[in-house]
Amino acid sequence: MAASRYPQLEWRESTPGRWEREIDEAEQFYTYMAKIYEGTGRMFFAITGFVSLSVRVSEDSSSKDTGHLMEAALRQAWLRLRFEHPTIASYVDYDPEREKWLKSYTTLYPESVDTQIEDWLHATFVPIDSRISGLDWCNLDPLAPKLPTLFVIDPPDTQEDVKEIVHRHLVIRSPHDIMDGSGTLQLLNNLLSLASEAFENPKMWKPPSPGSECRNLSPPLRVAAAVPPILTLQQQDRLQTIINWNTSLRQGVETLTLPFKRDFVVPGKHQRVAHVLSIHDTTRLMEACKGIGATVTHVYHAAVACSMRDLQIRGDQSRRARYLSYALINERPRCTEPYSTTKHAAAVYHSVSGESLVLDLTIPSANDQTHQNQEQLQEEFRVLVEQVRAFYHKVRLDTDHIALAPSFFSMATPHISDPTTAPQETPIPAPNESPSVSVSSMGVIDKIIAPQHGRFKIENPWVTGEELGTGFGVFLGTWEGKLQISAAYNDAWHDRDEVDAFLKHCQEVVWKGLDLHD
Repeated sequence: MAASRYPQLEWRESTPGRWEREIDEAEQFYTYMAKIYEGTGRMFFAITGFVSLSVRVSEDSSSKDTGHLMEAALRQAWLRLRFEHPTIASYVDYDPEREKWLKSYTTLYPESVDTQIEDWLHATFVPIDSRISGLDWCNLDPLAPKLPTLFVIDPPDTQEDVKEIVHRHLVIRSPHDIMDGSGTLQLLNNLLSLASEAFENPKMWKPPSPGSECRNLSPPLRVAAAVPPILTLQQQDRLQTIINWNTSLRQGVETLTLPFKRDFVVPGKHQRVAHVLSIHDTTRLMEACKGIGATVTHVYHAAVACSMRDLQIRGDQSRRARYLSYALINERPRCTEPYSTTKHAAAVYHSVSGESLVLDLTIPSANDQTHQNQEQLQEEFRVLVEQVRAFYHKVRLDTDHIALAPSFFSMATPHISDPTTAPQETPIPAPNESPSVSVSSMGVIDKIIAPQHGRFKIENPWVTGEELGTGFGVFLGTWEGKLQISAAYNDAWHDRDEVDAFLKHCQEVVWKGLDLHD
């Protein structure tokens, strides 16, 4: 079995009731990023998953009673997830005696199970009666907890719904070394499925025997995807070639960087802003993408590059500049069963591309008022889209990619000289002077989260990773036929209006590039 290749990555009971394993390269990257920014009081790349649900009040109930039933059902479902996905009660910490980072989980003991359950639920199931929307609450800079935590937010009532429909906004906050974005959406779907069952029949589920949940602890990517422990000589050569290639891409050329405010040296609040296209516009976009053999991700990644180009200061002469980026890849389809299924949603099962995405663009001169006519603009855009499509296609078909994926994470992992240094004594990294804009696609979210779970109506699911850097991330996802394009950014470096304008510009680039204007 693949797990036998990695005894250090297998979950083992180190002492009675305490299970541990070492972390792999993917988990280590997120652990280290959080550690080096620990002094900010915030957690780099902390996962935030969101969904809105509503229930129509039945004739024999009231909105108040329905709200209580919803929260009780969600509470039971969250506890049930503890047994089905016990990794949500795990955490990563450094063991100074063994000088290793360990992911740890403490099982439930039969003699104190009720107390343990109540303690865990008190810490990780948090109702918030603040009469604020879930998005507004997320933008208020909530702390990222050490353990994955479900916040149940009672949003403001709309006038027409106050008596007929009850709403709750659900937010999962988690360290990224416990779960990733796609897994968070899967976990939310599992939660909603269980909660809808508990809403209809709260007594149908009984907790299994304490300790039995340990068999469901999730292994790291190396084990789940059966990654070979040692690279072949050919793969080692390939890795070195990729390193050399990526280094050469920045030599003797101007690279596109995102302008940012320089008033601060410490990150501020992580923020999110989103735009939603109509069903009509999304359908037209999909048809146009299909017509050129591209996906929405390909098109918007090209648009991000064009939008960054258009932010640059123009000189006396036109000049060439280079956009460099990467692709995030959901590796669950490459994992072996059951790790390829939603039974292991609470895990870090994704990778990043090794080779950089390279797009060369022309920055027009300051006196160039036209830059290009419509026909030239469309041709430039389609060439860029084709380059992006070819890049994603190459990554998807690369049979060596999963073997090289741990090395790609290691190459990006920052160095930590002393993991035992206290947060207040850990120097905060200086702002990145050459930030870029990344693109992450969740695809058709309806395929991950069902829009209806029993009497629960689901709306507006999304996920982000906490941004503490000077760049920002663009996220794409389609829900019930509508494309949502959003951005996560830090308010120390960027203003909401600025990011909002960037997303609008991306939209305009796509519409002009694909000739979608009426």
